[in-house]
Amino acid sequence: MELIDRYVYAVVQKLPEQQRNDIRKELYGLIEDMLEERSPLTAPSREDVEQVLQQLGHPSVMAAKYRGHERYLISPALFDSYLSVIKIVLMAILLSMSVVFVIDCIVEPAPILDHFIDYLVSLISAGSQGFVWVTVIYAFIDFGAHKKYAGHGDMSKKWSPADLPPIPDPKSQIKLSEPVAGIIFTVLFTVIFMFGSELIGAYRFHDGLVTSIPLMNSDVIGKYLPFIGVLGALGVMREVLKIIVRRRTLTILIFHICLSLLGLVFAAILLNTPGFWNDDFLSQLQAVGWAPQGGEDYENLKSIWFAVTHNLIYFIGLFTIIDLVSEVYKWFRIRMPEESGATTIR
Repeated sequence: MELIDRYVYAVVQKLPEQQRNDIRKELYGLIEDMLEERSPLTAPSREDVEQVLQQLGHPSVMAAKYRGHERYLISPALFDSYLSVIKIVLMAILLSMSVVFVIDCIVEPAPILDHFIDYLVSLISAGSQGFVWVTVIYAFIDFGAHKKYAGHGDMSKKWSPADLPPIPDPKSQIKLSEPVAGIIFTVLFTVIFMFGSELIGAYRFHDGLVTSIPLMNSDVIGKYLPFIGVLGALGVMREVLKIIVRRRTLTILIFHICLSLLGLVFAAILLNTPGFWNDDFLSQLQAVGWAPQGGEDYENLKSIWFAVTHNLIYFIGLFTIIDLVSEVYKWFRIRMPEESGATTIR
């Protein structure tokens, strides 16, 4: 029964949520009938079960038979997840663009209509990019799955019921809140850097006027916008994989490590680009009365500014290492019991 459970689980996980219960019952019934036909007078042996499951075929092939026609950009197995991620990404884009719009209206004394038109144009642009990127990510993942489990000769020859993965321990599964929060954070970070990097800084409210002092040079950041967009898309792709698989796997761990190291390298390049930081930040603080004009206090402030701008990459590197160690530890912690269980089953 344990082997049958693993087979049924592998099949129904590839089907839309609303079909799973009915197909699970139908599949159990089909397997029971086939086993009864094979050994009507005795209890079926493990060899009988394996032969029946091999006769049914690879779980992906069986799932494809239940789904029917397979020519989809986003298959039914992933479509519900795809719609959920689209909604999350678009809501995060709307939130981040609205924050940029409000801050821009406060800082820039331009007519509100001009700001609103720019807001709509940027919102449509960012929303379209988000929609396209999510669609491309899901199409890429779906294409990879179809290519791996296309039902051609190689798979039918090599597959056997012994290859079925064990039903995952609930403790090893990824909570849905984790990738959802990751998508929201990634989208917010990407959108703000791509559309409102000049708004990241210090603000002074005085006599009804708002003075903005940017921390960074938006012209320098503008040269890296394509890289920021690609990193953001890869970050969303990582979280999408977590939503689809919903358990910690070696593939997701390797992807996480590679993306984290890529982000660290990019951050090092960006932070060390000449002119990235606003060279006039301290003098602009002095101009609005937020920094002393000279003396020991100014020198202390200058030292703090120098320490932050020159050592920020080390803090980013430290947090990256902590995150990687944590992810590797979580994977090893759940992997060892699974391997022991798989060995016992076999």
